[in-house]
Amino acid sequence: MGCDEHTEKSNSLWYVGVILSIVGSICTNMGVNLQKFSFMREAKGRSVVDKRGYFRQPLWVIGLLLVVGGSILDFVALGFLPQSLATPVGGSTMIANVVFASLFLKEKFTRSDGIGTALVLLGIIIVAMFAEKQSVCYTLHELVALYCEPLFVVYATLMCVSCVVLFLLTRKMEQTLKDKGRTSPEYKRFRKLHPVSYPALSGIFGAQSVLFAKSMAELLKTTIEGDNQFVTVGAYAITLSMFICVFMQIHWLAHGLQKFDAVFVVPVFQCFFISVSIFGGGVYFKEFAQMKPLALAMFTLGAIITISGVVKLAHRDMHKLSPLRRMRAAVSMLLFIYRCQKAREIKAHWTMSPTQSETAAFFQEHSVPLICSKKLTVPLESSTSPPSARLLGQRSKASVLPVGPEGAAIPAASVSANTAMASASVTPEPVSLSASPITDREGTGSSVSSLTGRREAPAPVLPPSVPLKN
Repeated sequence: MGCDEHTEKSNSLWYVGVILSIVGSICTNMGVNLQKFSFMREAKGRSVVDKRGYFRQPLWVIGLLLVVGGSILDFVALGFLPQSLATPVGGSTMIANVVFASLFLKEKFTRSDGIGTALVLLGIIIVAMFAEKQSVCYTLHELVALYCEPLFVVYATLMCVSCVVLFLLTRKMEQTLKDKGRTSPEYKRFRKLHPVSYPALSGIFGAQSVLFAKSMAELLKTTIEGDNQFVTVGAYAITLSMFICVFMQIHWLAHGLQKFDAVFVVPVFQCFFISVSIFGGGVYFKEFAQMKPLALAMFTLGAIITISGVVKLAHRDMHKLSPLRRMRAAVSMLLFIYRCQKAREIKAHWTMSPTQSETAAFFQEHSVPLICSKKLTVPLESSTSPPSARLLGQRSKASVLPVGPEGAAIPAASVSANTAMASASVTPEPVSLSASPITDREGTGSSVSSLTGRREAPAPVLPPSVPLKN
């Protein structure tokens, strides 16, 4: 009889459960964003070797305490509300998520985020108006009997298979990313699924923790009325299952936040958490059986609107660049293409065996300083008498090399045979004093010898009209 009196009293205080659920959701979301902020600080301020595990990060621990505190408030709210009502109201955490993500993580609040937030608010209002607000008191024997219902056995089997499949897929995607890389075709098949797998696992385990927590709340309500339910193994098995599910929820959510954006991970987590919790509460506690058809239809509509808002918040590109960054990326790509084209021109120019003057002009045009690797053994003095006849066959070579950024010549040995730079050899030729000025190419009679062993071209023959001085 005491249980019935407590049930009637708790049903009249359902709004207290709504307030506790909202406050608990805000605390939980603030803790999650603090954990993400801790991961960002750890990745930016420490090397790979010095990085600490998330249990050794103070901000992450503070976030964990907030998550635990929010979960406790949610647990207390379950004593005043049916599970199918408490979970959608907890979707108010999405509003806090966009605020805390902008405050702590500097993540941009977009128009899509605003639409999603409005949908979540509308769905929560509809759910709160038409949901069943009567909470029934259960004993341990009744709870165990509900666990053995055939419909719940099917539900539990479906949840176990989903968790195992998601776990195996997550392992495979992590191994593929590690071995093949993010741009590999093998990983591209999982590119959309990988960010969803972590919050999906966390949401499924979180929904089961709510189910066990609701069972715990019912046992505590009965115990408070004088009928102690914690005298058998079943009550402690439910308690242990609740803590295991809470730990798995925190574990997978932490891994998801460590690898992907909080503005994506948290909405996906909430989507799975809300939908699976509503479904599980309706199956286990048979809460939908007490609702009228119109109320059930409106409740379903409100739940769909809430989940749609969560999906809208989750439907965003995690690596989307801002317009300024896209412009910078385009400019960098154009500069890269231009420099590659210039490098191809330089390579093509050297393969054509240019002369010394052409080489100097080419590098001067491209603002590359030049040095000579070997001094001329015979200086050219066009203003004095021409060299003697015995020097006509003597050749002195001067290798023209571009100077590197530090001012040192680039060694010719480091250049491959296909792209090696040709060294220009200078051959003095007799010049008539009375002759008109000749160009550098005619005056030096330069010929080009390649590093690949090509034979030198013969010096140009002067026209017969130019007399030679003996």
